[in-house]
Amino acid sequence: MDQEPSPQPVLQLLSNHMATKCVCVASKIGLFEAIANGHQTLDALEKQLDVPRRTLRMVADALVATDFLQKATDRYHNTPLTATFLSGQPGKDLRPVLNLWDTVVYPQWATLETSIRDNRRTFGFQEFSPEQRHAFDMGVAALTAPSAQALAQKYDFSAHRKVLDVAGGMGFFLKTVLAEHPDILGTLVELPETAQAARQHLEQTPVSDRISVVEGDLFEDDIPEGHDAVIVANTVHMFSPETNLTLLNRIRQSVVDGAKLLLIDFWTDPTHTQPPFAALMAAEFQITTGEGDVYSVEEIDNWLAAARWRRTAHVQLAGPASLIVAEA
Repeated sequence: MDQEPSPQPVLQLLSNHMATKCVCVASKIGLFEAIANGHQTLDALEKQLDVPRRTLRMVADALVATDFLQKATDRYHNTPLTATFLSGQPGKDLRPVLNLWDTVVYPQWATLETSIRDNRRTFGFQEFSPEQRHAFDMGVAALTAPSAQALAQKYDFSAHRKVLDVAGGMGFFLKTVLAEHPDILGTLVELPETAQAARQHLEQTPVSDRISVVEGDLFEDDIPEGHDAVIVANTVHMFSPETNLTLLNRIRQSVVDGAKLLLIDFWTDPTHTQPPFAALMAAEFQITTGEGDVYSVEEIDNWLAAARWRRTAHVQLAGPASLIVAEA
C-alpha cells in the first residue's frame, strides 16, 4: 500500500510567502544595513531603526528561523547571503528587487484569479502609481543587470556600429553594452513618458553622449532605421503571438539584410515548464497586459521565419534568461 503523501510541501509553500514578506519588511526598515558592520542587540536596533523592540524581535527571529539572519545570545548579525546582497555593501544589491516584489508584484498577484478567470489585464502599467513605477524601473534594472552584463560580454559586438534598443525601458541593456564597447552608438525607442525618464537617467551615465532617445509607439510610429543590431529585451513576453509577429515584421522592415536581432527573454522548452521561473512568470505577464505569456524556442523560430529572420544562435545568459540571435 502506498504511503500517504505528507502535507509538508503545501505548508512549506505557504510559509515561504510569510518569509518573503519578512525579508521585504526587514529591508524597508533597514535591518540588514543596521547590522552590516557587526552584531547588534535589539535595544540598539530599536534606537537606530525607530521600530518598537517587540515587533522588531518578531521580524528578526523569523529571519533567524529561515536562515536570513544569525543570532548569538542576544545579538543579531547577517548571514553571508544577506551581507552580500541585502546590506548595502558594494556588489550586487538586490534591495531594489525586494522593493519591486513588495510594492508591485504582491499587489499584482492579488488580482491573479480575476485575470485568469476573465482573461484580461488586471494590474498593468496603466494602474501603477508613481511609487510603483519607480519601484518597477529600479527593480527590473537590478533583476536584469546580470543578463545585460552577460549580453555585453557573450555576444560579439565587434562587427556592429549602431545598436537600436526597442522598448528598452530606462536603457539599462543599451548602456551596459555601450560601456563595454566604446566604438558603438546606441538608440533607445520608448513611449513618451518612459523616454523622458530614460533621458534623465542616461544623462547621468558615462555613455550619455553615445545614446539617442527617440519617442515612439512600436506599432504606430516608424521604427528608427540605420542600425545593424536590434535589442529586444524582456518585451516579447508582454504580447500575444500575433502581436509579436507584427513587431518582428516591423523591425525587419527597418533594417537591411545582414542586420542582427538580439532577443532576450525567458525562452522555455516546448512544454513551457522549464526553466521553472519562466513558467511562474507567465501569470505575471498575463496580469500586466492581458495577453502576455512565455514562449518556447520553437515558437519564436516559427515567428522569425514568417518575418524573414533566420535564427543563428541560442545562448544562455544569466539565471533563466537566454539570448536568441537572428539575422535579417
